[in-house]
Amino acid sequence: MDETEPGREKLFTPEFIFGALLAFILVPLYIYCLPPVLPPYRDSGEMACAAWTLGVAHQPGYPLYIISAKLFSLIPLGNPAWRLNLYSALAGLAGVFVFWRLAASAFSPLAAFFAALLLGFNFTLRTVSSVPEMYALNFFFAALLLSSASLAGARAVFLTAFLLGLGMANRMDLVLAAPALLVLLLPSLKKDGWKALLKAACFFFLGFSLYLYLPFRSSGWPLFDWSHPADLKTFLAVITRKSYGSTLDLISLNYAPGELFLPGLKYYALHLWKNFSLALAFAAVGIWAEWKLNRGRLPAFAALFIFAGPVFIFLANMPPNPHALAIVEPYYLLPDLAAAFWAAAGFFYLAGRLPRALPGLVVAAAAASALVFYNGAHGSARRWLFAAEDYATDVMRGAPPGAAVIAKKDVQLFSLWYLQAVRGRRPDLNLVAQGLSGSPWYAASKRRYRPGPALFNLNSGAEAEWRKFAAASPAGVYATMDADLPRAVPSRPYGALNLLYPAARAREGRPWLFYSFSRLDRDYRDFFDRDIGTSYAQAFVSGAVGRGAGPGLDAESLSDLRLAALLDGDLPDAPLYEGLYYSSRGDWPAARDSFRASADIYERLLLLSLKYYSLPSLKESLASSSAYAWLNYGVALEKTGDRAAAGEAYAVSLKRNPGLAEAHYNLAILYWNRDWEKVRAELSETVRLNPGHPQAAKYLEQLKNRQ
Repeated sequence: MDETEPGREKLFTPEFIFGALLAFILVPLYIYCLPPVLPPYRDSGEMACAAWTLGVAHQPGYPLYIISAKLFSLIPLGNPAWRLNLYSALAGLAGVFVFWRLAASAFSPLAAFFAALLLGFNFTLRTVSSVPEMYALNFFFAALLLSSASLAGARAVFLTAFLLGLGMANRMDLVLAAPALLVLLLPSLKKDGWKALLKAACFFFLGFSLYLYLPFRSSGWPLFDWSHPADLKTFLAVITRKSYGSTLDLISLNYAPGELFLPGLKYYALHLWKNFSLALAFAAVGIWAEWKLNRGRLPAFAALFIFAGPVFIFLANMPPNPHALAIVEPYYLLPDLAAAFWAAAGFFYLAGRLPRALPGLVVAAAAASALVFYNGAHGSARRWLFAAEDYATDVMRGAPPGAAVIAKKDVQLFSLWYLQAVRGRRPDLNLVAQGLSGSPWYAASKRRYRPGPALFNLNSGAEAEWRKFAAASPAGVYATMDADLPRAVPSRPYGALNLLYPAARAREGRPWLFYSFSRLDRDYRDFFDRDIGTSYAQAFVSGAVGRGAGPGLDAESLSDLRLAALLDGDLPDAPLYEGLYYSSRGDWPAARDSFRASADIYERLLLLSLKYYSLPSLKESLASSSAYAWLNYGVALEKTGDRAAAGEAYAVSLKRNPGLAEAHYNLAILYWNRDWEKVRAELSETVRLNPGHPQAAKYLEQLKNRQ
């Protein structure tokens, strides 16, 4: 920065004061808000297991995080998950302080303080800095790379190249910062020529060589050895993610390139407002000022913002649903660094041009920081978040000794892994990842560490594979509520599990009395802990229905259905079965209200499916299920004497599912003795859709005899 730039001398204040103030605000805040145990977040359970056992995580392996987290976990502080949460918190804080030092050297400590405070209050950064994953470490390396690339000379080139290679051994998406680094280093590269570039490449591969950890560690068959990259071919497939298979990360392949670009930009714009608020005005001024006064630096941070922001959003092409957004959100932290840098620039230049306005600018920056803190304060307070470990404990309590327990969703499965592998609970259980059960490396690992029951491909959709697995599992086979079961697989609900085999095994009692789900906070803060609530809600519905749907439901089951509705307000089955309970007892007004509640939930989900650009198969499934709720609502309306509204409900039912024969039949009965042509048409359509419908065929024959 040119010393003649306006306002620099006036804004100079001893740097340590602002650094100390930043630490005084952020360090206690981050540590106080840490989850006390394993948090329900994406791959946290798996990463904690891989780090604790020094294993190999899913593609591309993340060796830097695994090794460094393992070393940090050796510090005897709290439980294993809390140590890893603390490691992420310190990595996130380190990134904030590196950024503050970078911005302070470019502008002033005061301007850098407010920009760094915004980053520290950033909801996304606070989230990833409270979970045992690699995102906070990635943020730290991004800030460190910008700082090293801002230095001058060949040493800056070599250091930046090494740090980029090392950082990419943590997360590959750090390559999105490469264009910005290249622009910053361009003067040094021009000065030293292609030889410097060649040396820099050597330093890059020196850092990147940490990936060699994968084949060396995998050759020893660690407990967690994803894909077993012990040979060259598998190793290359792992670090390029070619062997990752079909996951949610690849859901974008179902959409045309760029189809979801504008929705993605919209949500990133909302993210910017939530995490910068009024400071976006400072950032706009900063961009203009950088254009006027430092055109050599502006292209670098513009490249960081564009490549890590819009370009990434275009390439990711992810639908804007809560799950996909939760996956994409940590990637926003790279362009956020550019936005924060421009916010510091804007504050600095405004203060230099308008020195008398400095108090007002400080108030505005403080207000922006306070607003950002307020926006994310509640969701970032995870001090009482026990959901993941409580859920896994409840699942384990429901399984008898030696049983096989099958799970599919990441949070549910990885939480079980963590309790068994890290906390040492229920080593007798055979925990099976349904999605991995067809992978040869997974089967080989299971054989090595749990010799006995053979593993079959439980993800193929073939019931025969499940029967073979059950035959090899004498203690019984259970599944969590998130597992995908073929239709022919028998299932009996028990607590948080479904008993699959042996199907006739009787289970006594209601285990909920001993379960810890009551600590689950219904005021959910993100997708993943909400999903734990959904698993509990599904268990309550499954248990109530398992004791007898409709006439078989008792008062206790009705209570379970209402509790399920409280745990997940988007679960339409709970009010639907409650409606069946009332209708079986002739309480049609109560049944009407329950059926309407179920139909309204389906309508809300259908609207959300449009908003989230859901795949056609999901929309069709929702519409078909919605039709059944509207059908029952129409029956209840008819029973309460509101025939006109009943006809409208049947019409909506047919709109949702034109092939629902029962809706046509109900319309025929509704118009009986009122409109014989309508009756004949509806009965004919009923028979066409369901030739085996006995009443429709009989009444249609009566109409023909009338003629």
